[in-house]
Amino acid sequence: MLLPSLALTLLLAVPAPPSVTLDAAKARADVALLRRALETLHPGLHRYRGKAETRAAFARLEATASRTITDLVLWREVSLLLAGIHCDHTQVELPEALDAWRRVQPTHLPLRFKLIEGRMIVVSNDGQPGAPPPGAELVTLNGVPVPQVLSTLGRTVAYDGSADQSIAAKLGSDSDLMGDDFNEAWPAFHGFPTRWELDWKRSEDRRLSHATLEPIPFTRWTALPWPGSPYRDEFYKAIHWRLDGKTATLRIDTFVNDRNPVDPEAFLGGFFKTLKARGVGHLVLDLRESGGGSDDVAVALGRYLLPEPFVWLKPALLKAIRYGDLPQHLESWGNRQELFEPPLDGFRRTKDGAWERLPRQDEAARQLQAPSPDRFTGRVTVLTGPMNASGVTMTVALLKEKGGARLVGEESAGSAEGPTAGRIFLLTLPHSGLRIRIPNAWNRTNVDHFLAGRGVPVDATVIPTLLDFEAGRDRVAEVAKASAPPAVPTLAFALAGSWSGTLDYRDFGSDRRVVLPTLLTVTGEGEEARLDFTFDDGPGKTVRAAQVLRIRAGGAELESAEGDATGRMRILERRGGSDTRELTLVAEGSGHENGTPVEVRTVLSRRGAVLSLSRLTRHPGEPFLLRHVYRLSPRP
Repeated sequence: MLLPSLALTLLLAVPAPPSVTLDAAKARADVALLRRALETLHPGLHRYRGKAETRAAFARLEATASRTITDLVLWREVSLLLAGIHCDHTQVELPEALDAWRRVQPTHLPLRFKLIEGRMIVVSNDGQPGAPPPGAELVTLNGVPVPQVLSTLGRTVAYDGSADQSIAAKLGSDSDLMGDDFNEAWPAFHGFPTRWELDWKRSEDRRLSHATLEPIPFTRWTALPWPGSPYRDEFYKAIHWRLDGKTATLRIDTFVNDRNPVDPEAFLGGFFKTLKARGVGHLVLDLRESGGGSDDVAVALGRYLLPEPFVWLKPALLKAIRYGDLPQHLESWGNRQELFEPPLDGFRRTKDGAWERLPRQDEAARQLQAPSPDRFTGRVTVLTGPMNASGVTMTVALLKEKGGARLVGEESAGSAEGPTAGRIFLLTLPHSGLRIRIPNAWNRTNVDHFLAGRGVPVDATVIPTLLDFEAGRDRVAEVAKASAPPAVPTLAFALAGSWSGTLDYRDFGSDRRVVLPTLLTVTGEGEEARLDFTFDDGPGKTVRAAQVLRIRAGGAELESAEGDATGRMRILERRGGSDTRELTLVAEGSGHENGTPVEVRTVLSRRGAVLSLSRLTRHPGEPFLLRHVYRLSPRP
């Protein structure tokens, strides 16, 4: 814990944030300019939300701006409006002065985390005494239960369509702005922290531990260890590859290739020549950490991986090509004359009033591309997940449809059909200084098959579990590289026996965590298992409960019966492992909490002497959050 004198010294040493307060007239003027710009420029303003809903959202923002407001509160309200557009490229940045202040002053959480099984799991910390170690779960932050924090901050996360699986991923890592959406949004809802008071626990702990930690500057936060792509990574240094006999792995953590550009086809050429020379038969392309980037990387991959000539993108669609006086408030890269007054003969008007940009000879993504002479001719497996978006998701869609690639992992975020992106215009609101990213074009993937508003579904679902994280296992890569899937044990065989451990649950009213000593006996046969629980609920109070689990519909459904209630869930993943009793089973369905409909996910994991059975729930537009988890080991 910080000594009072040290805490006071640190507090006085941090200059006040350069925030501004706007009167109602200035706030309304900024909102009016924002609305006019979005309605003029944004080609996807009504793509996923009806005009009436959009008008209502603007009305709420205008009402909020009809009184004195700070720039930080206005950021919060604008971010909520923009998130409702469901466009991953439409975001609000802090005013320049406040952004610069945040990059050097200590405001960040002094650790990195991932959301795993609905829990906020520490990945690394900065070494402060008493800091939660890697693998620990954060339970409260500055007195606020983690589920409330994540549900609130998650409402500001920008994502395409209905691909809200990206919320959990982006709260932990976004490689943009303040590094992740948690640190980006926290001050707008809870103020800038002068310290972090954290309650945390390890999976096996029955009581919470507490830590008081100093916030750290953004620059120190970016240096914290992280297993994925570092902040603002670039293509030329985000490539990792290895050969294992006749199987090769190529990991690309970002397609961003504009800050220090290289020729991606030449850059990848040596790798693909090696595959050809060595007769490699299976390529695992790991794109799980990549959120998007430059078209030229996608085109290069297409030339090396697709068997036939291809055009990557259809012509882009713009909502407008003349913008009135708006350019005085807009910035972007490139020639301003070409951006804001492009030649009219470079477009054709569509029936619905959009402007279709005619393909230019210098646009490789919209010109016919021939396969490379060093094209890989073997089997291609692509690893995907919720970090994928933008051009990466478009690339995955093309590799699956045109190249027959097998996809392993989790469904990508982003839009397989194509996102609203193109050039990103930066609108500066004159009074608050808020800067709004507005895409000017709908980039459309040249594919015929897609789910509107979604990413690309996988062929083999593999959902990382907390037991995987604790063991340092990458089951997605294991499944992708396996020559044959391991046998899947029956429910009764995997679970049978006597177990002891804990039930750790979240109170429905307060979100307070409660841990009860628990005994479990599992009996059954084949794909039916009876679970008999005994809970120690305090001195002299023993509670018993029973649940029957069954695999139904040829392995497609998990049925759960408790008393007179029976529910069925769709099985997403059911997989064995190297141990004959290892089992991973993930299923999703629907249920109710406090009378409100929720999505429900069950995660059952058996790894050696550990059995974990968790229930996660969420409302639409929120991440899955832990409701309860059993953590058990065999009784002697």
